[in-house]
Amino acid sequence: MSQTVVELHWFPKYTDRFLTAASSEINLYQVRHDVVDHGEKSNINLDISKNSTASLIAFETRYQFVRTVAPSYHGGGDIYFAAGLPNGKVALCNFAAENNVEFTPRVSRACMCIAWSELEPNFLAMGHDRNRSDNCITIWDTERGVPNQSSIVSMIGLSETAHSVCWDKTFPQVLIAGMSHKYIKMMDFRQNPPITTVANTRTVNGVCVAPNGRYLASYVENIITLWDLRSLEKPISQIQMQKNISQLAWCPTRSSVLSTLQRDSPLINLIDLHWPGTEMDGGEPHSVKRFVSPFQTTATTLTTSRIPSMSHLSWHPYDLERMLALSSVGTICDYRIPQRVAVSWDNNNNLFGNNGNDLRQFATPTRSSTPTDSLNQWNMDSSEEDIAETMHHRALKNYGLMSELQRNGDLVEKNDGLQSVWRMLGHLVKADRRQGLKSILGVSSATPDGPPMDPSEPVNTKWIDFSMCSGLVVYRSEQRDQAQLLCGWSFERDKEATLTAFLDELCAKREYTRAALLACFHFRVRLAIDILGRGAQDQAADPSSLLRVAAIALSGFSAERSELWRKQCGAARTQIDDPYLRCMFSFLAHEKEGFETVTNETQISLSDRMAFACNFLSDVKLAEYTKGMVANCIETGDLNGLLLTGASNDGINLLQSHLDRTEDVQTVALIAARFLTSEYLGDYRVQHWVATYRDMLDVWGLWEQRALLDITLGGIRTPPRSSRSVFLLCNFCGKNVSMALQEDARLRGNATSMHKLSSCPHCRKPLPRCALCLLHMGTTMAAISQSQAMQGQIGWQSKPFSKWFSWCQTCRHGGHTEHLTEWFNQNTECPVTSCNCKCFAKDLPMPQFPRHEKDCLS
Repeated sequence: MSQTVVELHWFPKYTDRFLTAASSEINLYQVRHDVVDHGEKSNINLDISKNSTASLIAFETRYQFVRTVAPSYHGGGDIYFAAGLPNGKVALCNFAAENNVEFTPRVSRACMCIAWSELEPNFLAMGHDRNRSDNCITIWDTERGVPNQSSIVSMIGLSETAHSVCWDKTFPQVLIAGMSHKYIKMMDFRQNPPITTVANTRTVNGVCVAPNGRYLASYVENIITLWDLRSLEKPISQIQMQKNISQLAWCPTRSSVLSTLQRDSPLINLIDLHWPGTEMDGGEPHSVKRFVSPFQTTATTLTTSRIPSMSHLSWHPYDLERMLALSSVGTICDYRIPQRVAVSWDNNNNLFGNNGNDLRQFATPTRSSTPTDSLNQWNMDSSEEDIAETMHHRALKNYGLMSELQRNGDLVEKNDGLQSVWRMLGHLVKADRRQGLKSILGVSSATPDGPPMDPSEPVNTKWIDFSMCSGLVVYRSEQRDQAQLLCGWSFERDKEATLTAFLDELCAKREYTRAALLACFHFRVRLAIDILGRGAQDQAADPSSLLRVAAIALSGFSAERSELWRKQCGAARTQIDDPYLRCMFSFLAHEKEGFETVTNETQISLSDRMAFACNFLSDVKLAEYTKGMVANCIETGDLNGLLLTGASNDGINLLQSHLDRTEDVQTVALIAARFLTSEYLGDYRVQHWVATYRDMLDVWGLWEQRALLDITLGGIRTPPRSSRSVFLLCNFCGKNVSMALQEDARLRGNATSMHKLSSCPHCRKPLPRCALCLLHMGTTMAAISQSQAMQGQIGWQSKPFSKWFSWCQTCRHGGHTEHLTEWFNQNTECPVTSCNCKCFAKDLPMPQFPRHEKDCLS
């Protein structure tokens, strides 16, 4: 190229050709890929890797000082472009010497802008500078031959200046122009004279319409204004840039990307526009700015210390975010915008990118720490599945919705912690003891949940297998007996047969060590030795089994507990892996009232420890131990603590702690719905858990599970005291209009005609008008037989739904239901003039949370 290029454009109907314009030279290039450049002057490199070149195939040099060019939308082998000149002429050229046509204005003045119509390719709009005796905008039909009065479609803008023009992409013969530094006009030439919509603004430069045909962008200095073409009276947003803008263009393949060039800047500014909700809702869009530099790594920057500034750009009409970039030194780069991979989860917990590829294989597994003590059982199915995926799999099995609570634990085979919790909850509900052990035992707290603990009776109990011994002290009371039953010790301590049957059940489940421990707790050492012997025979093939050794060691126990035997038990305690065996020898070798090694054994179930405490701890120590276990369960989020807290505020705190640690909102919401009473379902935390899980079921499309959950909640909540019916009251007298209409229907039961009431039956004042038809809203009463009236069969039968009263709860405007339905099918704002309420876009309120901590306790 012999001259510095000032402008370039892709041809709209050709994917491999573009146009460059210099002061007196217009060139047509064709892009070729994988062509080696041999130093020909007709070729220019288009990208950094130099795998693409542009070959010069035509040129035009007859026009001097070209101000602006625009390639046409003609296809089928016709290559036309228009060139605007300083003297006002506009040349139509196809790179052939004999076919050039020129349009000459009546008064010579500079051509400011030109634009081809995409919907009507033969229409060319030309904008000129101001002249008091001539129009500034001329629309020329190029198919009518030489420009004359018959080939001019329209001329507008007398004594005005056209700064920029563009055609609408939705309606043909609709032109948009920025004029006279003070307004934008949208002109419809399908009628004569044209219908014009005017917007007063200073941003009149670079008007361009988005590819979707809905939004318009314009600029002045460093301010960009966005317009909605359906309502051009006021802009929807303004964006301020750092420097003055030199070019503004929409990306043709993405309607939400707007590109700008700033003066003396090497960067291309891209503005991503995002509308809250849907575009139908309207509102101001949120803009995100990003910058790209096509010439940052080209050969030009390797030899110069300064990156050249951007001069012009042209988007490719079809390729995704591809453009031609022109630098101030005349270098052209075929550049593709780097893609930003946006990822999101779909409703089925699959990770996808913006190109539709499944990205789950790139997901990093969640880092988890080693659980300790009671949290060891909350390993969330001991898998690497995300908690949302785990909840989805459980929901498909109707988890938490089974009629019998203990059956819900069978649906989580890999999680022993949840299985034991659901079994425990089922036992509490079946026994009708939802208040928990803390309330049953009467353990006092800041707000007592039950009666105080009755004084227990200490009983000195001897070892069954030893006739002469001092024995141990156990404590008896009715409250302690009830607590042991809830802990699972469902046998009578004074009846040998019930205890033996209970231990046989444990042996049938191969829980030999637990059965032996419970036998020792009830002073039956020989029975414990027999149980360990049975377990040793059952596990004879297991060389690591210590049951036989434990039976031998237990055989050395005597009521006097010799010092040597106790010392050996204490030394071996740390080497025994089985928690029940470890706890058994700790109990048998205990010091006087020293049961801490048993009650603090965290690998023993909470129910067994609490039952043991109810047997061997005094009233003071039992109260302290119970309160300490409640606090520990709340701190660690151990759901087995619901055995202690029951349906209470402490139980809600425990569920919240478990949710904070595991993010398992499903289990928390279902336990609250199935276990808590109606008194505690009103807590804001419980409402939020249930609402969150209901939303998750809706997202997954599990409508049956959602319905079962709602039915469960409906059976617990108390019905409202007031009726949910809505009555129409007169705005003047305040009396019930609906009841009066029903009475009127009874009196006219034999009437065969339709009766329409448009005023209040009491005060005769007119009823409100419909906001759309402007008629007084009334009730149309159909013919009703006397028998139907006597049976009360009126109401919905007396009036179709389309005639009912409907109104917005925000602005209080309304009308007939059928009229409002038709209106909101195409609009979102209120139909009342000067009311800007988005009636149709209102959403349900979120759950209200207390602002202060004291509100949580109330």
